[in-house]
Amino acid sequence: MIQSSRFPSRLISALFTCLFVAATLPLGSLRAAEEKKIEFPAPSQHSLVKQRVGLTDVEVDYSRPNKNNREIYGGLVPYGKLWRTGANAVTKIKFSRPVTLGGKEIPAGEYALFTIPTANEWTIILSKDAKVQSAADYKQENDAARITARPESLPETIETFTIALNDVKGASATLDFLWDRTRVPVKLSTNDVEQVSKQLDAVVSAGTPLDARTAYQAASFYYDNNKDLNQAAKWIDQALEKNPDAYFMHYKKAQIQAKLGNKTEAIASAQKAIDILKKDKSPDESAIKNAQQIIDSSK
Repeated sequence: MIQSSRFPSRLISALFTCLFVAATLPLGSLRAAEEKKIEFPAPSQHSLVKQRVGLTDVEVDYSRPNKNNREIYGGLVPYGKLWRTGANAVTKIKFSRPVTLGGKEIPAGEYALFTIPTANEWTIILSKDAKVQSAADYKQENDAARITARPESLPETIETFTIALNDVKGASATLDFLWDRTRVPVKLSTNDVEQVSKQLDAVVSAGTPLDARTAYQAASFYYDNNKDLNQAAKWIDQALEKNPDAYFMHYKKAQIQAKLGNKTEAIASAQKAIDILKKDKSPDESAIKNAQQIIDSSK
């Protein structure tokens, strides 16, 4: 009976405690406890493209709408009108070093990217006002450059709007705008090759010795950019003196010798690369195949 008489008082005390705790919680906390935040995917997804071209970092920040069976150019994207070049927000493009885009010199920095599409020609606009929020806020007085490019027809439909950096070779690339059955290519280049060339020319003139890693990179740079191949051969030999078992250095030497027309020497260097590769428990078959191609083409 004593235990039974205490039960109502304990229940009242527990209820009072719950009410007191609830009363002391902020309203926002109560709501957060009642319902969980639901996040939904955006119809036009955000994308950040990063690509190094030469020694220059290029970034494109944009959103990607879908075609969804709509007429795109001349329809959803009207001809002759300023377009934010994507969805949601204005597209931004950033260069860590100066570049040449569509024949126009562009200083390093971040820009808002607008376009004016037409059936036969696009105008690509880089605005110095990188904080502009919409096409309605665009002011021509802030233009850093206006570039024209010709659209090309594609054999297949691109469902999702795409900005890409393709054909990345040395210090050049192509900035592509792709959607529906249209591609708009714009040539992008840097002066990074010229800058590195000047530095290496100074090294050659001064007779400065290079460490093995730099010598290999210098030889590769001269080979890739059709510079003095005899000097490239000297650098690769310097690198191999310190790294006689580096198959990739023997492979590079074979490439240089083949380009010089020294077929017998190229075959020997390529075979050396293969011999080193085959000593590995899991040899790189792709690297072996590449070296074998030099041998086959030099016979």
